[in-house]
Order: sequence, then C-alpha cells, then structure tokens
Amino acid sequence: MKEARLRTTFFLLLLGGALLLTFFIVRPYLVTLAVAATAAVILHPLHEWLLSKTGNRPSVAAFLMVVLTILLLLIPLTLLGVTIAAEATNLYAALSGGTLPVDLLGQLEDLLRHYLPGVSLNLNEYAGQGLQWIASNLQSFFAGTIRAVFLVFLGIIAYYFLLKDGKRFMEALIDLSPLTDKEDRQLILRLRAAVNSVIRGSLIIAVLQGVTTGIGLLIFDVPSAVLLGSLAGVGALIPTIGTSIVLVPTVLYLVFTGQYFSAAGLTVWGALAVGMIDNVLHPMLVGRGMRMHPLFIFLAVIGGIGVFGMAGFILGPLAVSLLFGLLDIFRMERTA
Repeated sequence: MKEARLRTTFFLLLLGGALLLTFFIVRPYLVTLAVAATAAVILHPLHEWLLSKTGNRPSVAAFLMVVLTILLLLIPLTLLGVTIAAEATNLYAALSGGTLPVDLLGQLEDLLRHYLPGVSLNLNEYAGQGLQWIASNLQSFFAGTIRAVFLVFLGIIAYYFLLKDGKRFMEALIDLSPLTDKEDRQLILRLRAAVNSVIRGSLIIAVLQGVTTGIGLLIFDVPSAVLLGSLAGVGALIPTIGTSIVLVPTVLYLVFTGQYFSAAGLTVWGALAVGMIDNVLHPMLVGRGMRMHPLFIFLAVIGGIGVFGMAGFILGPLAVSLLFGLLDIFRMERTA
C-alpha cells in the first residue's frame, strides 16, 4: 500500500513538473495558438466542404484552407492594420498640431461645460492618447520584425495541423478527460456552439458594419475613413450605441465644415446600409446557436484588447464564450 501510494505521489509530481515546464515553454505563444485554434473552429464548415471535394484527403484540404486564409484574411488584415496605423498617426499629428478644419472635440467640451459646469474634460488629449495607442500597437506588430514573422509562421503551422489532425487531438483529449465520453462530447459541442455564435455572429456583424461605415466615409470623402470605419466596427459591439459613436460626430463634422450634401448622404447611408446589416444578416449567421448579450461581448472585447492587445478582439469573446458554455453545462447538469 505504501509503495503504491509512493509511486502515485512520485508520478503526480513528475506530471505536475512536466506540465509546469511545458506551460513556461509554450506561454510566449499561447495567444498565437489560441488565435489559430479559434480560426480552425470558425472555419471548420469550409474545411469539411473542402475535405469532401478533395476525396477525403486531410492534408490537401488543410493546405488549401491555409492558402485561402492567407489570401482572403491574413494579407487583407495586414494591409488594413498598416493603413489604420498610418491614419492614426496622421490624425494624432493633426490633433496635436491643431491643423484640423474644425475643432469638433473642443466644441463638444464647451457644450459639456455649459450643461455640466463641474465636469472637466480634455477630449483632444483622450483622443490623442487613444490614437497613439492604436498606432504604436499596430506598428509594433506589423513592423516586420523577426518575432512578428515567426509568430505568423507559427500560427500558420498550428492552424494547418489543427485542421488536419483536429479530430485526432479532440479524441485524445476525450480519452484523457476524467468525464464520461458523452459528457466530453456534450461539452465540446456546447463550447463550439458558443464560439461560433459569438465570433461568427456578433463579431462578423460588427466587422461588416465597420466595413460598410468605412465605405460610406470613403464615398463622402471623409478623412481617415479606414480608421474611423474600424472604430465603428468596435462601436457596433456597444449595446444601443453601435456605429453612431462614429457616424454622429462625423456627420456633425461635415455640417460644421459646410459639407451639407455629404452630411445628408452619410446620414442616409448610416440609416439604410449600415443599420440594415444587423437585421438582415444576424439571423443568417447566428441561427439558433448559443447567444450572448451584447453587453458581455463588448466588455469581453474591451477587456480582451487590454489583456492580449489587438488579438484580444477575438480572444476576449472566446474566453467569455467558453465560460458561458461551461456555465450552461453546469446549469443543465444541476437541473437534470
């Protein structure tokens, strides 16, 4: 009995030490691996379709998925990030140098002081700090350093093998789990539904609204359209506010600068093109999957960006959706 207990203790110590050592080895790349895993889950239906079209050859289907993801997502996102960083830098310089045609933020400060005399705000300073943060974070990631290139390469390799051998990895986890196979599969299905619903639903809707807003800004010749469109995409996650966090100040800017036709056109564009996206596409993308309140999604995005940087736009909602999936399973087990 003593010998068996000693062997068990020794084994657990070795296992704990190996897990701890492995964690420290993998820790610098956890964000990259998590993004790759999220992409593999979200794009799983497309991978299954390619798998059927390639004669059930996992290597070929995974390779085609990597090529498509690089061409349709990675390269456009890289170009978008570079453009946003450049526009944020230029807008910050314009705010700092006072070269904007209209000091809209200053006028808003005066309006707030008129109705709230005790409130002291410096919106130009806050906006400048935000723009500086955006520019510095994006520039550091897209600067082409050896580490950035290595992380992208690592993410692509992990993404390929997660697509190719994802089912095998999942079966290995099920075998190692102390839960029953039925409980493990139920957990995986619920977590997958939660991730798909949040990422594919709410975040894609927000991205589409941001893109549509950016297109409208370009049409009506608004400066820094890509940056403002990206901010509108983040604003689309804020309950009841949405893209108006960008569109309203922009329309006011156009009115104050005498561009009345552009102001009217952008108002109509925001009400029709941007406003209809959620009503039309949300049921198609989300379906009947697990849904999360927009407030929690917004908090997850903001908190995720604060913890993980720009990757937190995905990882924050992913972590919260996993929590909600686990809580949902706990509720089902308790009421069973």
